[in-house]
Amino acid sequence: MKIRQILLLLVMLLMAFSATADNGQLRLHLIWSNDVHGHVAPEEARFMNPAFPPPLGGGASVATYVKAVRQMAADNGEAVLILDAGDTFQGTPVGTKTEGRAMSAYFNHIGYDAIVPGNHDFDLGKHVAERMATESNMPWVCANLRDESTGEIVDWCQPTLMLDKGGMKIGIIGIITPGTVHMAFPDNIAGLIFDPMKPAIEKYRDELRAQGADLIVLLIHEGLPYDADAGWKQIASEEAQTSQDAQGSGYGFVHGGGMNLMELAHVTHGIDFAIGGHTHRGYHEPWIDPVTHTLCFESFGNGSSIGHAIINIDRKNRIVLGYDKPHDRGTLITLFEDEIWPDVEMAEVLRPYIEKTEAAMNIKVGSASVNLTRGGPGSSLMGNFVTDAMLSYFNADFSFQNVGGLRADLPAGDLTIKDIFSVLPFGNELVLVEMDGAMIRKIIERKVRGSSGGLCIAGVHTVFNKNRENWDRVCSLTLNDEPIVPEKTYKVVCTTYLMEGNSGLDFLTTISANKIELTQITTAETVELYLKNNSPVRPKIDDRWVEDPTAEQADYLKN
Repeated sequence: MKIRQILLLLVMLLMAFSATADNGQLRLHLIWSNDVHGHVAPEEARFMNPAFPPPLGGGASVATYVKAVRQMAADNGEAVLILDAGDTFQGTPVGTKTEGRAMSAYFNHIGYDAIVPGNHDFDLGKHVAERMATESNMPWVCANLRDESTGEIVDWCQPTLMLDKGGMKIGIIGIITPGTVHMAFPDNIAGLIFDPMKPAIEKYRDELRAQGADLIVLLIHEGLPYDADAGWKQIASEEAQTSQDAQGSGYGFVHGGGMNLMELAHVTHGIDFAIGGHTHRGYHEPWIDPVTHTLCFESFGNGSSIGHAIINIDRKNRIVLGYDKPHDRGTLITLFEDEIWPDVEMAEVLRPYIEKTEAAMNIKVGSASVNLTRGGPGSSLMGNFVTDAMLSYFNADFSFQNVGGLRADLPAGDLTIKDIFSVLPFGNELVLVEMDGAMIRKIIERKVRGSSGGLCIAGVHTVFNKNRENWDRVCSLTLNDEPIVPEKTYKVVCTTYLMEGNSGLDFLTTISANKIELTQITTAETVELYLKNNSPVRPKIDDRWVEDPTAEQADYLKN
């Protein structure tokens, strides 16, 4: 579908509802982004098709889309609200190497209405987030981020924002996940207080209502669960067992004892709609809480899409009647370059930042004494190198990585940021999991079942015999040089991709959410640090994977 087709659909949609402009209704075009992580340059959508990735237009395609929506909204007497839910710059060279300056230029050119900081906006220190806020043409809002020295909201944010959109007063509350204290380096957030979310929302909700707000919008760097049905079942189950306390602790895919957006929307009344982030979980249709009726939106992030929903508002009663989608695929607009042709002006704004950081990609990180090759489905030099880096970064007991996630071999010699990116282009984030020995064995057994393979591991040593029955082929499995204990809990690190059940590991989705911690650290970041600290690296093929067709099973593994 080309840009002209998309715009035609938008025109038809707007015309179809144009009568509502004379029927006491306001159509508010909500456009949002979350977890952009610096993805504003054109790039390939490898997550869709690694072999033949379609091109994404980045921030310039967003500009094209926003211009079209603004023009059509203006022609039809409708309103537009553009928001970002945090984690703005960290994750790409153009974002990180410019310390967010490219993102500030992007937000300013698009003309966002408000931004809330995310936990990753402190990755280079709080001074970077503060500078970005002060150089932005729009306010940064955050109602639960205070200065320890004054006890007040930090002076580079404001807790709320009141906007007039089509004659309606829209009150916006900004919230950052309190889990930031567990995910950011202490020096980067020194002197900052991250308050609980629910009390802050309720306080400023009431203040905005007192100031005459018709609608309340929550702009929050906290997200929806990966599975909406499972998330809701968990809430319902918890409510059946015990009443929810004021802080909302005790359930959900959460960080630092806080709540996810689904939970928060359920126990906090008076929020008309919410824009979330942080979990990178795209919802093509909003989650609507069955009790509070709050509409919750979130996109996948990483510059792959922009969110767009048309909120229908009853002017007389000041209530949300519902929403419309801009197309039949839902509220998320994938930024395919050939569908939404990049805006020339936006491309020119970003060009100097992109050109400068392309050079930065060639900066040396470290070196290797041997060729880092991927080899076959068992041990490989590249696989051992990457999983050793993951293990070292978190001081974990066991790490694992699918071979398919390693996309290139590297020659011996100096290694650059670009080299690391060529191996790990997907930006996969890592999770820490409390996992028992029985589950670790199941992972190994799955990868030696039949003709399966494709797993890189560190921290364990295994001997397997493929002459034995499936799921009973592991003959020896040691961890930390001791026989694995099925009932013992171990610290395990892997990617979110694998924890979502990919690569044949669907049973990992049965692990309870409270045993999973999102680190917001990518595999590439662990490799970069490992290279800096251990160059020249010289991984070797060792006994972490040993196939022995005559091996007998050790007693501690027998059922």
